Amino acid sequence: MRILITWGSPHGGTEGIARILGEALDAAGFDVTLRSAEQGRGIDGFDAVLVGGALYAGRWPANVRRFVRRNVAALRRVPVYFFSSGPLDDSASRSDIAPTTQVAVLMERVGARAHHTFGGRLDPNAKSFPAREMAKTMAGDWRDPAHIRAWAADLAVELPEAKPGVAVDHPARSLRRLLGYAVVGWALHAALLLGLQSVAPRGVALVAHSVLVTLAFVALSWRYFHARGARDPLPTALTFVGVVAALDALVLAGVVYRSADIFASVATTWLPFALLFAATAATGGVVSTLPWPKPEERHHGDDAHAHP
Repeated sequence: MRILITWGSPHGGTEGIARILGEALDAAGFDVTLRSAEQGRGIDGFDAVLVGGALYAGRWPANVRRFVRRNVAALRRVPVYFFSSGPLDDSASRSDIAPTTQVAVLMERVGARAHHTFGGRLDPNAKSFPAREMAKTMAGDWRDPAHIRAWAADLAVELPEAKPGVAVDHPARSLRRLLGYAVVGWALHAALLLGLQSVAPRGVALVAHSVLVTLAFVALSWRYFHARGARDPLPTALTFVGVVAALDALVLAGVVYRSADIFASVATTWLPFALLFAATAATGGVVSTLPWPKPEERHHGDDAHAHP
């Protein structure tokens, strides 16, 4: 049985866990391939996949999230297991720790059968922020090889008979919903700009518009991201800005003002663009860390569809 173990590990801690898992499963008779998610290849030819990521603020690194998104269809056809490294104490060895919201949503998308959390590692000489600041008080290696090998032993028993799990399609992720929210955001932006310019001096109107459009996109983004399975903050923020810019060019510049002069004004266009991007990305980052119920626990069963 061929098993792929892949990981996202900026500082090598999760890679170490993956290698211990690989050694244990290899000793149990499995054909194991170890490969970083950065290598970006697919999973053709493998009978099962283990995917691991280091947790930072409740989120896996971008490269491992990208690996999962690019291989959703293939991962749904084989047994998949997730693991995370994160706690900088011995809590992961003492009790089971549930996946974070973002990891749980990725599990649902591919039908991952299980998730396991292991202790993390923080180098006292870490260079990047915020790891450097955390290392001042939390440096250490909390990975427990016995704990890791114990999970590998459980997998060795389960894997020969394991089947793909039940995957979930999240309607909240749909392109139509994303673009719909972007168009609503543009309508709010345009209505505020035109309305304020008609009742207040230009300077006052532009300042008020910048403040109000930021608050509007915080509220809009909060609603967008609060649905389980919504797209990641950065691509969502880029889409919102792109749609607003395109509609500004077509409607405001092309029809209302009949001039592209608005794009020469930092206060009229570029500052609001920057603010709505920041508001969307920041709100998404906050909402993605909130604990959400699983789809089967929600009162309204209209946000997820299961696929065997």
